[in-house]
Amino acid sequence: MIRLVLAFMHEARPLIDYYRLAKAECPHPYPIYANDQIKLIVSGIGKTAAAAAVGYLQALGLPSETIAWLNLGIAGHGTLGMGQGFLAHRVEDQATGRCAYPPLVFPFSAKTSDLQTVDHPLNRYEANRGYDMEASGFVQSALRGATAEWVHCYKVVSDNPSLPLGKFDKAGTKALIEKRLDEIDPLVSMLIEQVLEWRAVNDPESAWDEITKRHRFSETRRAQLRRLLQRWKAMEARPILSCIDPGAYPNAATLLDDVRQRLSLHRLAF
Repeated sequence: MIRLVLAFMHEARPLIDYYRLAKAECPHPYPIYANDQIKLIVSGIGKTAAAAAVGYLQALGLPSETIAWLNLGIAGHGTLGMGQGFLAHRVEDQATGRCAYPPLVFPFSAKTSDLQTVDHPLNRYEANRGYDMEASGFVQSALRGATAEWVHCYKVVSDNPSLPLGKFDKAGTKALIEKRLDEIDPLVSMLIEQVLEWRAVNDPESAWDEITKRHRFSETRRAQLRRLLQRWKAMEARPILSCIDPGAYPNAATLLDDVRQRLSLHRLAF
């Protein structure tokens, strides 16, 4: 339901421990840890590595699977203090100028900030801007398989003008992430909850198996059936199988026509 992408194992370890994620038994080119709702991958440093890790997880899943994506890790910042966390409301690739604007459509109390992805570590900081090396590659790759509402970046400040990167001890990264778990966990839980709510409305119901077992559907008609079942679930209180008998139709076309007709006659009551 949610995929977490981190560059380093010392960033990932607090999350692996907190969510009790188990290492994947099958061999993978990346370290992957998972439980029933979360899959975490350690990509390595850089936007290209992050994009490749996202693509790998996408290939492991189902094309129609609805999931959320979250890039977690450390970042420099021109204004925020060390250890503060923030969500990116704008992600810019410094090399290309390409920008993404993750829509913050859910209630969450974390600070938000502009985030620029750079190819090399910087010791120069602009006010009100964060700096990392993975976010733009992560976002561009994740958006190939998810809508923007489900793709976000959360960073913890590891360096700023008062404590430049050259003076930062990487061994402290684990502690920085651990101290923000009280903010990271509500974010992860909220994204999982939203995905579950979306699936409850939009995923085909049990009628899908019964109907497709009775009739042969072309790919076009399978897509039409999926959409009609979604509309039925949103508009009708009764399960569709309590209203129609799939075996009573001579073919898929007549079944689809009847469902469309029933939905066209439905009137919403407020």
